[in-house]
Amino acid sequence: MGAVVALATLFPADMSAGGRRYRGGCDNVGEAGCCTHNETAVRNPITQVYSLDTGGVTAYSSYLSPMRYSGWGFALSGEWSKNLKQNPEKIQMTFAAKLDCSSLLNPAKSAGMLGASAYFGWGLAAQWHPACRWHFTLGGMFDLFGGALYLMRNSNNPVTPLAYAGIDLTASASFRFRFGRLPVVVRDVVRIPSAGAFFSPQYGETMYEIYLGNRKDLVHFGWWGNSFGIDNMLAFDLMFGRKFLRLGYRLDLRTFNAENLDTQILRNSFTIAYGF
Repeated sequence: MGAVVALATLFPADMSAGGRRYRGGCDNVGEAGCCTHNETAVRNPITQVYSLDTGGVTAYSSYLSPMRYSGWGFALSGEWSKNLKQNPEKIQMTFAAKLDCSSLLNPAKSAGMLGASAYFGWGLAAQWHPACRWHFTLGGMFDLFGGALYLMRNSNNPVTPLAYAGIDLTASASFRFRFGRLPVVVRDVVRIPSAGAFFSPQYGETMYEIYLGNRKDLVHFGWWGNSFGIDNMLAFDLMFGRKFLRLGYRLDLRTFNAENLDTQILRNSFTIAYGF
């Protein structure tokens, strides 16, 4: 209980526009944990979440090496969401951005690989509350992803470029309960790239050849069969009025398969986030 008191000091309960109390999307929370809304309360706030992810990373690129590299990585991300003004009860709009870096070694630890990527997303989702403690969303998001894998010992062809643009399916489910007097929200959020375009050179083609003008068949249509990916976060939000502390686990997988070349990047991370 001492830890809860310390967190309550960092996250005071009375934080909202105009001095009104805002409990994680609810104007009031009953004893059963159900949300109620006041007609005069602010109904369209922007929820901001800033996260740090850290954990294990594995990467495989047949363009660079026949071996799978593994190591650690971290990511910084931000997410901004609000109810759409035209239909605030049923439509939610979200913008997200993430930067991540990783440092990897081959199984013999004789060669290293560096990875870096950036992600930007914007989307809309339908939302509904089938019961007072439950909240669901289902929608789509525009996905813009880019980065590179750099193999430090390969002087001839050391880089695998990563680029993808497309539409993702998104879904989430959350359940509100109380741990003692502390409101807690457990949530699962899934994002799956579903249709788009990605970059892949031809088998044996070097970046220098592309630089010289050999740019045929570099862009490929992506779907679940050749560019499967998933970003799945399971987390607990500890609610302190308008603010919350998020603790969770994230699985992030990206794969690309074209021209007999395979690229796979898998991240298993612990997530800690601050939201308000």
